[in-house]
Amino acid sequence: MKFKPLAVGLAVTLALTACGGSASSQNGSAAASPTPSVPPTWSLTGLPASDGDSAKPILMVKIENDPTVRPQTGLDHADMVFEELVEGGITRFGAVFQSDIPPLIGPVRSIRHVDASLASPIADIFVFSGGAPKTMRFVEQHVPSSISVVTEGGVGMFRSTAHPAPHNVFLKPAALIASIAPNNSPSDGFFVRVPAPSSASTSSSPSGSASPSTTPNPDLTPIATSKVSIAFSQFENPVWKWDATKSEWMRFERTAPFTNPQGQQLGFTNMVILYVKTIDAGYKDPAGNYVPRSVLTGTGPGFLITNGQRQKITWAKAGVKDPVTLTDADGKPIGVPTGRTWVSLVPVTDGKVTFSAPTTP
Repeated sequence: MKFKPLAVGLAVTLALTACGGSASSQNGSAAASPTPSVPPTWSLTGLPASDGDSAKPILMVKIENDPTVRPQTGLDHADMVFEELVEGGITRFGAVFQSDIPPLIGPVRSIRHVDASLASPIADIFVFSGGAPKTMRFVEQHVPSSISVVTEGGVGMFRSTAHPAPHNVFLKPAALIASIAPNNSPSDGFFVRVPAPSSASTSSSPSGSASPSTTPNPDLTPIATSKVSIAFSQFENPVWKWDATKSEWMRFERTAPFTNPQGQQLGFTNMVILYVKTIDAGYKDPAGNYVPRSVLTGTGPGFLITNGQRQKITWAKAGVKDPVTLTDADGKPIGVPTGRTWVSLVPVTDGKVTFSAPTTP
């Protein structure tokens, strides 16, 4: 099962307090207070779930983003999507599913080094269609053995007639999930969660003897934002626009809406931009293109973008298997709000992100 570490720790703390805290409980004059139940939530979105839902497997699938394969299938069902730069200036997606498993996902494409850092903290099942020998060795060495790694030829994978090879590998996830025994790997999400501040801490005010407050940090104030333009390269420039009616960031490919096969535009509650270093992966693609390798370990700057606002953050990831922690401009931990989240791994040197403020009537 996918237990919630935070919830378990809270329950244990409350139980210990109830057993030995008050005089009434020690002398037997009153029964210990019952441990309050923690409502179940989905591992990736933090949204309310039913009992047992958090035990459902987390599935990560590599999905192509070459313009010739749009619209892709299944992205609109994902709880979280990672976008990374690959060779030729295009991007590729790592789509993560748990709360809403679609009947079909694809086109499924090959793995990159950074995918090990994306899948390792969260996935039960990791699906892709092959990879370069250097990348495959890296995955074998770094992805935990608890994750079921599935490549082309696995259960539920097949070649469609919708696109020419190698762009035509698709996945029927239900068949794959049914074929794999539960591995009980715990996950509390890709980003470290931060408990909401207590009412006491938010309502308290400094005493008269307290030291004067320091100069406020302007980077702590969220900035109203209506549009986010991301240049991964000269070829891939997605645009996200805030839709206050839907409370979602809607994706465009430049000016064209990014849709599913039914023509519905893709939207996500939250966006997280992580600036990452890119290095040479050590090999070239069949066309002779340099293959960049995004490095998602260490630390770097970024933005948390939600509810029509953006805020500067710093990300940190100790190792491939570790989750990502986010801190604000003052160095305090910050959590990603509940909802579906899109994560953009933007090259810190060559990538560019521009923001637009809402227009006033």
